[in-house]
Amino acid sequence: MDRRKKMVAAVATILLLSGLIALTPLRQATADFLSRFRVQRMETVKITPEQLQQMGQAIQSQTGEINLQQFGKADIIQKPEQKKVSLAEARNQLPFSIRQPTYLPPDTGLTEPVQMHQEGTAEFQLNVPQVNQLLQSLGAKTLLPEDVSGKVFRIRIPSGLRMEYIQPDGQKVFALNQFDSPEVTVPEGVDADALRSALLDLPILPTELRTQLSAIGDWKNTMVVPYAEDRMEKVTINGVEGLYAQNLHMGRSFLFWVDKGILYQIDGSLDKAGALKVAQSLK
Repeated sequence: MDRRKKMVAAVATILLLSGLIALTPLRQATADFLSRFRVQRMETVKITPEQLQQMGQAIQSQTGEINLQQFGKADIIQKPEQKKVSLAEARNQLPFSIRQPTYLPPDTGLTEPVQMHQEGTAEFQLNVPQVNQLLQSLGAKTLLPEDVSGKVFRIRIPSGLRMEYIQPDGQKVFALNQFDSPEVTVPEGVDADALRSALLDLPILPTELRTQLSAIGDWKNTMVVPYAEDRMEKVTINGVEGLYAQNLHMGRSFLFWVDKGILYQIDGSLDKAGALKVAQSLK
C-alpha cells in the first residue's frame, strides 16, 4: 500500500466513525428500548482538498498504516439483492412512493424493466480499546465510553430503485435513483451525544470544519455531506438543499438531495439547468 492509500484509509477510519454518528437521527423505540436513527434531511459542510490532505498526513504521521478491521467486527445478516422488475412491481414492493419526472428532455423516455434494490441488514461491534488508542494517538482528550465495546449496532441498508431514461437509439440520457432512509439501531444505554463529543474533540479536525459540525442543531436527523466549492455547487430543489457536480472531461453530471427522508440522485449527461428541471418536476 503506497503512502496515498495509507492516508486515504486513515481518513476513512475517522470519517466512518464520525459518519455513524452524523448520518443518523435518534428516536425512542417503544417495544425493545432501542434507539433508531433515520436520515430525514441533508446539510452540507465545506471542506477543502487541502484540509483532507492535512488530516490524512496528521493521521499517517501519528499512527502509520491502519487496518480498519482492528476497530471492530461487521457481519452481513441479510445481503441486499438487486433484480429487474416492472415499474408496477416496484411500486407494489417498495415501502415509499415512487416519484417520476413530469418533465423530460426531448425524445427521452423511461426504459423498463427498472432495477430494484431490496433492503439488507448488517451488524457491527466496535472494539473500543482499539478505537480509543487511535484517538489518543491523535491527541484526543475525550474518548469513547468503554461500555460501548462489544455492543451490537444494526444497520438497515435501504431499499430503492434505479430508473434509466434513454433516447430512441438506446443512448442513456440520465438515471434517477430513489432510496429509502438508511437506519441504524443503537443498543440501549449507548450515549450518542458522548460519541459525537469524542469525535468533535479530535485535534486533527480543522477549526472551520469543527465549527460547522458543532453548529448543526438537529444533527440527529441530519445527513452531513462534505462538499468542495471548486468541485461542487449548492443548489435548491423545491426548497430543499442539494448538491450538483459535473465532470467536464467525462461529460457526466451528478445531483443529490434528501426530501422527507428519501434520498434522490440524478446522474447522466444533463447540464445543471436540465438536471434541476427534471428534479423539480418529480411527482
